[in-house]
Amino acid sequence: MKAITVISIIWVILFLIIFVLLYEDDNNIENNNYNLTVVMQNSAQSKYENSVTKINSQALRLKAERLQRQQEMQRLKNKEKLQIEQLRLKKDHQNRASYSKKNTKIIVHHDKVASNQAEWQQFNASYYGSDCRGCSGITATGINVRETIYYHGLRIVAVDPTVIPLGTIVEIKTPYESFRAISADKGGAIKGHKLDILVESERVAARYGRHHVQLRIVQYPEK
Repeated sequence: MKAITVISIIWVILFLIIFVLLYEDDNNIENNNYNLTVVMQNSAQSKYENSVTKINSQALRLKAERLQRQQEMQRLKNKEKLQIEQLRLKKDHQNRASYSKKNTKIIVHHDKVASNQAEWQQFNASYYGSDCRGCSGITATGINVRETIYYHGLRIVAVDPTVIPLGTIVEIKTPYESFRAISADKGGAIKGHKLDILVESERVAARYGRHHVQLRIVQYPEK
C-alpha cells in the first residue's frame, strides 16, 4: 500500500514538472515569434519596400509637375499664335482702310462702267499667284489677294503704271478666256506693254505660261 502511494506521488511530481516545462516552451515560442516579426519589420526587405514606395510617390509628383508645365507652355504658345493672328488681321484691316481712303478713285461702280471705243492693243502677258516668291499677298494698291483673284467682280492684273495707270479698268482677251480686270498691282519686271495676270497659285500660273493678249481700256481711274 505504501509502495503504491509513493509511486502515485512520484507520478504527480513528474506530471507537474512536465507541465511546467511545456508552459515555458510555449512562452518561449510566442516570444520568439514576436521577436522574429520585429526583426522582419526592420529588415532590409522592409526598408527596400519603403524606399520603393517613396520613389514611386516622388515620381508621380514629378510627372504631375511636368505635365502642368507642358500644359502651361502650350497655353502660352496658343496665346502667342492668337495674338499674331489678331495682329495680322488688324494689319490687313488697316491696309484695306488706308487703301480705301487713299485710293477711292478705283472703287468700282458697275453701273458706271461702260465700254468705249478704245482700240485693242497687244500686250505680252504672264501669270502669277499670290504665293509667288517675294509676294506678300497684298497688291501694290493694298488689296488682300491671299484668298481671291477678284476685286469687286473684276480680275486683277499687274501693269506698268506709266503705260496703264493703277486703278484702270481694262478688257482682256487671252487664248483661253476673256474678262474685265482692274490694274491693281505692279512689278519690277512689268515694263512697257507687259502685264501679269493674277491666278490662284504659282502652279496654275506655270500651266498658262506666257503669250500675247489683246487689251483695251474700259475706264480710267477718276482723278
